[in-house]
Amino acid sequence: MKIVLAGILVAACLFLEASEGSASLLEENCGTTKRPLRVRRVVGGVAAERFANPWMVMVFSEKRFLCGGSLITSRFVLTAANCLSELPISKVRLGGFDMDISENTYEVNIDRNISHPQFALSTPKYDIALLRMAQEVSFSDYIRPICLLVNQKVPNTNPNFKLTGWGKTKDHRTNMVLGKINSGEMSRILQTTNLQIADLSFCNRKGYNLADQSHICAGSSTSDACHGDGGSPLSAELNYEGAIREFQFGIVSYGSTSCNDYGVYTNVTHYMDWIKDTIHANSV
Repeated sequence: MKIVLAGILVAACLFLEASEGSASLLEENCGTTKRPLRVRRVVGGVAAERFANPWMVMVFSEKRFLCGGSLITSRFVLTAANCLSELPISKVRLGGFDMDISENTYEVNIDRNISHPQFALSTPKYDIALLRMAQEVSFSDYIRPICLLVNQKVPNTNPNFKLTGWGKTKDHRTNMVLGKINSGEMSRILQTTNLQIADLSFCNRKGYNLADQSHICAGSSTSDACHGDGGSPLSAELNYEGAIREFQFGIVSYGSTSCNDYGVYTNVTHYMDWIKDTIHANSV
């Protein structure tokens, strides 16, 4: 994740009301965190709080880190389909914060790589995938799913959203293909920043001419997703039935090759039927 301007970003929360009775959760025990024990900051960016993102997942092919992802149930991880386009995903690491520290992390093999059937690298549409873990995982302070809102669309507002990932913190101006890793400096510590949602026409004017209602246009003047952040969640806090929980609305898909502009995210709510149906079909 690249921080375009130096400085410390102030965290912002989104408090939105979901109408009672009109919405439900994909996983009831989701979106809550333990109060962080400490806050660490890195030069040129903001490190995430240790317990603040227990749904964050490192996605690997053999021993190579490929992308980010998010835990959405005890058996499934949500990521971008472009992460599966070259090499199959072999395992994921849950509970991670510092890539060099394995304490309190849990690695699980992946037994099914499930990209959206209409995804192709020739088009940025349908950039969504599910990874089925070989076994169910138990939830803890370090491992907990993010919430997905069922039967409710994102309110028509323009709030701050949160992006979290282990992507590059410096741009070496190499080519980016749908959030894939290229040469350059990756972040060892999980990074987080706040982004604004913009109208899709804004991203299309910047050359993302295929962005439509299945996408979200987001960015800021100070930070941006970068190589290695592909598959990571774009999220926001919601007041759901009197409790504040973290909900995922987007997946890092594609954007500027220089990592300093608005980018395009897969709109998770647009694919909720596919997510539910795919989980149901692959639960056995």
